[in-house]
Amino acid sequence: MIYNNFTTFEPPREVLDQCIQVYLADHKTSMREIRAWAYAHCESFIWAEQMDTSDVSYEFDKVSAFYFYSEADATLFRLKWK
Repeated sequence: MIYNNFTTFEPPREVLDQCIQVYLADHKTSMREIRAWAYAHCESFIWAEQMDTSDVSYEFDKVSAFYFYSEADATLFRLKWK
């Protein structure tokens, strides 16, 4: 991911594949606000990414994936944002 001409750290795909993934589709809250909430309230939050699915899905334009190590944190996140 490139942000302001700097490459940001992204965990290796092997690490992310072992994490618990929570997907949000077309949420009304900004990605920045959701990510800030996850950093503040979930200790095992690892990474978040947003994928554009408008060309393959007629229902959703964007899908956000959030990655956690702990099932408890993933459940807390699901209860808050889904």
